Amino acid sequence: QIALVHGSAGAVRFAVLMLVMLMHLASAGLFSAYTHVFKARECTCNCCIRTPRRPSEVVGNQVFKCATPPLSDDLFKLHECSNRCTVVNDPIFPAAETLDTDRFCFYHCTPTAGGSSSAVSAAYENQDTASIFNGGSLLDAECVSVTGEQLLEAASDDQNGKDTQVLVASTALRSR
Repeated sequence: QIALVHGSAGAVRFAVLMLVMLMHLASAGLFSAYTHVFKARECTCNCCIRTPRRPSEVVGNQVFKCATPPLSDDLFKLHECSNRCTVVNDPIFPAAETLDTDRFCFYHCTPTAGGSSSAVSAAYENQDTASIFNGGSLLDAECVSVTGEQLLEAASDDQNGKDTQVLVASTALRSR
């Protein structure tokens, strides 16, 4: 009978302990220790446009890069973009939580084909009667996310990133 009483007391203690733990989890949340609120929006290539590279950035035929559009651009407002954005577990910038959006665009996005090569050629092409039917020419074009392989190539030992477009151009120049 004494063993039964000790067994009952142990079961009661265990039940009370479980009840206390469940109440704590209910009030604090299951993953409360890992919760962090980011103020900046998530980084995305939707907030990037194709733009000409600076002369010092041009390598081979890589004359375009991705960057944020001007603040007055409709794309900037449409996607609710800002000058800063949030990354989580980023392979290029593993120590960062918040990035300058231009930096994200440069390393994470690649320009698509299309658009005009200069503002002057866009203006000339928009004077053509075909622009009534095809919508005309824009200087900028969209940017899309780099491939998984390029993402890994963009990671550097110093955690500042490498220009994957230059790596592509350098490889093409060496193979000639």
